[in-house]
Parts: sequence; structure tokens; C-alpha cells
Amino acid sequence: MRVFAARNGEDRGAVMVEMAIVVPIFILLVFGMLEFGLAFKNKLTMAHATNQATRRATVLGNDGSADIDILDAFEEGLVGAASLDWVIHVDIFKGNPDGSKGVYDRYTVDADGVPCGWDPCPDPAIVDPVTYGSPEDYPPCSRDTSLDPSDGVDTIGVEVTYTHTWVTGVLGFADQIWHETSMGRMEPDLFGTDPPPC
Repeated sequence: MRVFAARNGEDRGAVMVEMAIVVPIFILLVFGMLEFGLAFKNKLTMAHATNQATRRATVLGNDGSADIDILDAFEEGLVGAASLDWVIHVDIFKGNPDGSKGVYDRYTVDADGVPCGWDPCPDPAIVDPVTYGSPEDYPPCSRDTSLDPSDGVDTIGVEVTYTHTWVTGVLGFADQIWHETSMGRMEPDLFGTDPPPC
């Protein structure tokens, strides 16, 4: 009887040692799945918003209010718990033939200081004259939408740069800067109208 009691006490001690080893690993795995799941969700949300903005950009062409409409589409694409506060800047750019980013206009979020929420404000209904994003190398009037066989229409893209903050801090990762990019071919202007003057 005593031998049995001694072994039972030793088993309990072994279980406690095993628990001390297994529980931290289990907690790390659970929090790791939580962190990476949330990171994946945030990345998909930003990719969705960027794709939605690009789809809008392809049909707006060289309209003077194209950039504010593109930025509005981006905001509409931020669904769920995604926040515009994460966004550092949004670039609307001309895609180069090799798929790289060409000239662009950059907009930063400024909910307090600018009436349209973006700095600079590309809304012609609010600001006259309109200042497009810095460095203002790709304003809407410079976008080629004419159906010309020699050079074709522009490829337009939207790139968002944002901060990802890890939620729990258990994994010890610092905040990271991530990018999402989407490009699409602009819809051609079938009637051959001239682009508005810059």
C-alpha cells in the first residue's frame, strides 16, 4: 500500500513538471495563431480596399474628380475592424510596362485639417484650384484613356502603405510597415475625346 502511495505522489510530480513545460508552449501556439490570423485578416482587408480603389480608377479615366473618387472607394473597401488610422499614405500611380510603379500622386490621411480627409484634398467641389497628391506627377488630366493602337491606354494602380500593430505582444514583434498594391488597365475612351488640360 505504501509503495502504491509513493508512486502516485511521484506521478503527480511528473504531471506538474510536464504541465510546466507544455502550458507555455500551448499558450504561445494559441497566441501565435491569434496574432497571425488577425494579421492575415488585416492584410486581406487592405488588399480588398486597394483592389476596390483600382477598379474604380480604371473606369474614372481622366475625370478631374477621379482621385477623390478613388480614395472614397478605398475607404468604402475598409470593412470590418479595419481602420483608416492604420494608413500612412495612398499612392495613385501609372503602371510601367514591366509592371513596376511609375509616376504617382501621394495622399496622406488628414481627418482633422482638411475638409475631404486627405492631404492634399483632390476634391474639385471643395478646393479650387485642386492640388493633387505630392509630387503631383500623375494628375487625372495626364492619364491616357484614348484608344490609340500605337501606345494604348494607361495602366493605373493604387498602393497603400500602412502600419500593422501586433495585438497581444506575446510574440515580441514590433509594429511593421506593410504595402498592398493593385493595378488595372484603364477603360478606353471610345469616342476619342481629348483629355482635360492640366
